[in-house]
Amino acid sequence: MDVLTLKHGWYPDDINSKLNFDEFAKEDSRELLLIGIPCTSEPQVIEHLKYFERTVYINLEHPCTLYGGSNELGLGPIQQQALFNEIYTICPYTATWLNNLDVGVRAVKMPYMHNLCFNTYADTEKTHAVAYCGLIHDAEIASYIETAAAHKYIFTTITPYNRNHSVDHLATHDNVDNVSKWGILAHSQTAIIQNNLYLKEEQINNVKQVARWSENEAFSHLDAGLLPQLKSRTVESALCKALMLVKKDPWNVIEHWFTEGKDFLYFEDCADLHEKIHEISTNWEQYIPVVESAYNKVVSYYNTNYIFKRIQEGKEIL
Repeated sequence: MDVLTLKHGWYPDDINSKLNFDEFAKEDSRELLLIGIPCTSEPQVIEHLKYFERTVYINLEHPCTLYGGSNELGLGPIQQQALFNEIYTICPYTATWLNNLDVGVRAVKMPYMHNLCFNTYADTEKTHAVAYCGLIHDAEIASYIETAAAHKYIFTTITPYNRNHSVDHLATHDNVDNVSKWGILAHSQTAIIQNNLYLKEEQINNVKQVARWSENEAFSHLDAGLLPQLKSRTVESALCKALMLVKKDPWNVIEHWFTEGKDFLYFEDCADLHEKIHEISTNWEQYIPVVESAYNKVVSYYNTNYIFKRIQEGKEIL
């Protein structure tokens, strides 16, 4: 299987730039694996597809790419997906939706994955109680940072990209690259996880221009501007052995890949988050089995080696 990765629009600390599926590429193959949003908009790439018997697209942004409107080639979101024979997507709801639309593409849900060459943090000393690594796009996320700041915390972000700047001053690390971020995260006992997108009015309106959009479960709370999106911080935290504290939401997409109580814990609100951080930091040894279980899933299954083999064989991701 040949591989084409177009790196565009990824944040400096984005895991996508380190997945490196290109290492598995086999030239002169009649099958092509594509990664990156430009794969749906570059005329030369689209022209190139006709030379392959099988084209597979990894979409690491769903459902984001469904609210962007038509691209520069005039292709709408559904047309963009139908360019390929198969799509492996991090959004299980979009996978079901595309299959039900019957637009000529086979859609398969997949977890976020990590590159095991970065599996170097397992034995890092835990010096902090809690970490949040990511951008602040809503006041709700900012409230989690304020809660974390009552403990010995880590907050890595990229402040110029934040929509909400109310907690920028609480950042312990700003504009760090992805590898450095993982080394920092590994020092924390827990990691705050939220798997939501917060939409602007324009983006909501764009979704409503997509045919049969309401049949996609990801859009069940569209008018509230809330969407589910599996975040890379799930597997990043698991590989760094930081216990995932996951905000419960209307979808709980993480349950497609990890098991509550066995691999992660939910929190309901900031008060609950505060209590759980304190409890875990006080009784850390009791929670190590949860950390180990999530870690083992990433090492065994949620990594580029395993997932590439499954895609190459055209199989579901288990």
